[in-house]
Amino acid sequence: MLAPILRRLRWRRMSLWLLAMAIVGCLGFLIFTNQVPVLDEDPLSLKTKLKEAAKAFSWGSDDDHQPPSLQPPPQSPQPRQPTSLQAFQNRSQRVRDACSAKSGSAAQGQPPFPYHSLYVRSMSFCALPKTGTTFWKWILYYVDKNMTGPLLSHDYGDIHKLTRYMEKADRLPPSDGFKNIVFVREPYARLFSAYVDKLFTPRWENWQRLAQPAMAYARPGASFINRRCSHNVTFSEFVRFFIHGEMDRDARVKRNEHFVPISHQCNFCGIGYDFIGRQERFAEDTLGILRQLNRSDILTFSALDEHYEVYFMDALIKYTFEHELKKISATFRCMSAEQILRRMWKAVQIRGTLSAEEFFPLARSDIQGMTLEGFLLMAHLAYNRSASDKDRQHNTAQALFEAYSTVPLHDRQLLRQIFDDDFKLFGYEPNHPLVFPPEDEFDLPYYRYFDIYDSFLYTSIV
Repeated sequence: MLAPILRRLRWRRMSLWLLAMAIVGCLGFLIFTNQVPVLDEDPLSLKTKLKEAAKAFSWGSDDDHQPPSLQPPPQSPQPRQPTSLQAFQNRSQRVRDACSAKSGSAAQGQPPFPYHSLYVRSMSFCALPKTGTTFWKWILYYVDKNMTGPLLSHDYGDIHKLTRYMEKADRLPPSDGFKNIVFVREPYARLFSAYVDKLFTPRWENWQRLAQPAMAYARPGASFINRRCSHNVTFSEFVRFFIHGEMDRDARVKRNEHFVPISHQCNFCGIGYDFIGRQERFAEDTLGILRQLNRSDILTFSALDEHYEVYFMDALIKYTFEHELKKISATFRCMSAEQILRRMWKAVQIRGTLSAEEFFPLARSDIQGMTLEGFLLMAHLAYNRSASDKDRQHNTAQALFEAYSTVPLHDRQLLRQIFDDDFKLFGYEPNHPLVFPPEDEFDLPYYRYFDIYDSFLYTSIV
């Protein structure tokens, strides 16, 4: 079955390319004959400006003079190096200084949020969601079980269940000999990533647990199907609900660890963290910590580059096929199989794993008989083609820019207030131009990451 689909896919790509060339030719003819006004600026300016903004601007100042960017930096002649001990010490000192300056709880407007730390040998790791915690649970499990061979050569299954025995709630680590580790993340990017993973990506359980309350608050007049499914909560609606839960002390909202500000968790002003990693420099910081713990043998930059992205792409595809695409799945009450797969494909593109030019590979008629193995093959072929697209590392920045363009200025200002302690403790920029662009003008490219039927064809033509 897969061979005919691939043949149709090749013909469809060729047809779309010929159509694009024909349209470009017609536009060129019309411009040449003065029937269409010629723009004063480069037609690609919107796309180019956004790419340059994503490339040039860092998400905050860092102590080792290598400011973290939203996406990993492009390959350069200088090989990457693990983060130095001095850089970690500078970050820890910044937190101590910020805590001393505020002389109180790190939480603003809300009590500190319950957190869990994992204890393994002489290490404690505060498990902050959306900062690379899953990967670090692999590391802790590998170390605790005396596993051998490369870290990423093992199948860890449900690592959250496997490491549950390590968890201790709201506990101060021993003062002697323990190394305290935590990873943090740029607040605007973390909130956006949580929305993509928990609400945009098809997951019935998350819609019931997280999206339904947001829908009830932000869209009280929603239809019955939208109230029941809550599968189409927008980013702007989610932000309004998040603000309500964080700023209204009387709100009957169950706060969630994936969204609560980082400074409200992990007791940063009460625990002296030896290693504060940044999600934006995840590879360098992870290898830097392992070097200080004398475990550089279990992971390398090349292993991360080769396996990290593909592992998470495969995990998302497998989960979607094995849970959300089952006929008995409640997800089918809300979305068709095509819509589920298209959303999943977009989520992988937003992560920067697949190029935005890799449009959804299946015709509607091919979806019913598609197997997990067949879809994985298509995804891997798309991933291999995406390797030549250097712009895909900016997909997340572009998608974030699109998402925050839908949030009113007043709500973005409230977010800035909510995240104030995060900015002070960890050195992130409160007025990032992808969230607060000059004159508050969002010049969006034509491609839309959150329109599941959109294609990069439109961007390519313009």
